[in-house]
Amino acid sequence: MSSFKGLAEKIRKNEALPFWLGLLLQGASVFQRLGMWKRLRGKRVRVDARVISFGNITAGGVGKTPAVIERARKELSKGHQVAIITRGYGARPVRRVLVQPPWKEMEDGLENFGDEAILIARRAPGVWIIRSADRVKGAQEAIRMGCDTLLLDDAYQAVALERDENILLIDAANPFGNGHLLPRGLLREPLKALDRATEIILTRCDQVETEDLAALTTTIRRYNSHAPVSHRAHKPTDIRRLCDDTSLPLSFLKNQSIHAICGIGNPEAFLRTLDDLGAERKHTTILADHESLDPDLFGTELPVVMTEKDAVRLPLPAAENLYALCIALQPFYLKQSFSASR
Repeated sequence: MSSFKGLAEKIRKNEALPFWLGLLLQGASVFQRLGMWKRLRGKRVRVDARVISFGNITAGGVGKTPAVIERARKELSKGHQVAIITRGYGARPVRRVLVQPPWKEMEDGLENFGDEAILIARRAPGVWIIRSADRVKGAQEAIRMGCDTLLLDDAYQAVALERDENILLIDAANPFGNGHLLPRGLLREPLKALDRATEIILTRCDQVETEDLAALTTTIRRYNSHAPVSHRAHKPTDIRRLCDDTSLPLSFLKNQSIHAICGIGNPEAFLRTLDDLGAERKHTTILADHESLDPDLFGTELPVVMTEKDAVRLPLPAAENLYALCIALQPFYLKQSFSASR
């Protein structure tokens, strides 16, 4: 297992691989292409609700969860009955559709729905959470529950369910990985798949140069000339003390010695944010995406700072030295020279 994780890290960071291994992985990408080819030619189902899909063209974290939370809040504020349709990545395998009403306490949430669904439910009170590997069955169940707006989490490749909006998120700091398809690279599909997007959101735009954003936009327009492109930055909002849910200002981290723990798809972005806030990382623990948190990690007098998604996987009650850094997607305003040249 550790060797597999090490290989995945090498691929994610675009590190050199032995020639024979790269060739083997490159050959395995044929199955990735074949699977998507079959899905694209399969039957499409339209349901009686507004369907808004969020997804990405690469494996790994691009900021989908904050984007889903933002849109869920917006739709709730309009009076819509909103359901999040999720496959429950990281949760236990189930064959049936699981339903979590907004008024009911989520029992065994981590096991049944996964950490991302728990975080969405907490940050967007009022949403229904529907877990189903089959997005069509999940949508039909949500409609039976009275929902009229369905947000599909991580569904760009789940094309069986027709959608009104097909929102694609791209990490501007690492948009297409090494350019290879899974498992040799991070791409889930060839770049021509960009054409299916009705809207494209570039995230982490504050971490790249203006010229690189311009080049990325040129690449996107080569494959998709119709979708509006917006620019966002991941911005920290506050620090949450987990034992009592107290909100603390970001200045809490200034010159603070901490133990940083991270188990998300893009750990470097989280660690960079901590460094930018002035935190002094005495210890850093990087886990696999969605990996369980061992209580032995918290046996320190230092404040332990993690992401919100990591925090929902904590065994309760939370110790007094545990904190979560809260992040939101915020508009990123381009320099005038780039804006005018588009």
